[in-house]
Amino acid sequence: MLRDAQFRLERGEPAVMATLTRQFEKILLQSALDASRGRRVEAASRLGIGRNTITRKLRELGIDDE
Repeated sequence: MLRDAQFRLERGEPAVMATLTRQFEKILLQSALDASRGRRVEAASRLGIGRNTITRKLRELGIDDE
């Protein structure tokens, strides 16, 4: 991810922070869901966020955990 960030910044891409934050959130959410065998409440707890937050983020990021 560091190299990707450097590459994007060197190329002068717009919205690098938003793009990489979105990618990182997808990785974290999917990893937490995998670790909790798809249980949203447990995944949210592992990430230190609430169940409503994880549900909203999954929807925003287009992650289908069901």
